Amino acid sequence: MEIYSTEEQQVEAIKSIWSKYGGAIIGGVVVGLASIYGWNWYQDNEKATQEAQSLAYQQATENVSVDNTAKVQSFIEAEKGSGLATLAALQLAKTYVEANQLDKAAEQLKWAKDNTQDKSVQDLATYRLARIEFAQGNADAALDLVNAPNSEAFTAQFAELRGDILLSQGDADKARGEYQTAADNDGLMGNPGLKMKLDNLAQDNGTVAL
Repeated sequence: MEIYSTEEQQVEAIKSIWSKYGGAIIGGVVVGLASIYGWNWYQDNEKATQEAQSLAYQQATENVSVDNTAKVQSFIEAEKGSGLATLAALQLAKTYVEANQLDKAAEQLKWAKDNTQDKSVQDLATYRLARIEFAQGNADAALDLVNAPNSEAFTAQFAELRGDILLSQGDADKARGEYQTAADNDGLMGNPGLKMKLDNLAQDNGTVAL
């Protein structure tokens, strides 16, 4: 690289570079500024969109009942592919369960399970759907659901439900193993029912429960 020995040579060199590449430099600056402003616009637009979606979600799910599901269903269809649409489907399923309309609840949970990329949300929908299948007497269908791979956060819940299903099918030994798996994965925290299940099976087996 040439080294300029005087200020005059440096000035002339700058003029020469500017005459040759000035347009490109200006263009680069303009593109750079446009990128910055474009990114800022994108962020502002994205924030506004998210706020609008959040408001629409609140309005759709507020005071929802089985006699007033049209707003929620319209929101789910309009925002299909978004996380809020999945949450709305879960909320609607809960409403149907509370009204003992389990078939409709199952439909919403299936939709939520199939339309989310969030593994934890998918696991939650799968778990709730399995409970509905089990409550409706579809033990095998319920077992298939909770036998699917799940995230670590749902290990205890899936294992305990597997235990319940297996116990209902008369397989106490496998049920005990599933309950123990649930207990080993923090399933006993805030869940005295699991402790009772383990104790009952331990007594039936002639062992002493700890």
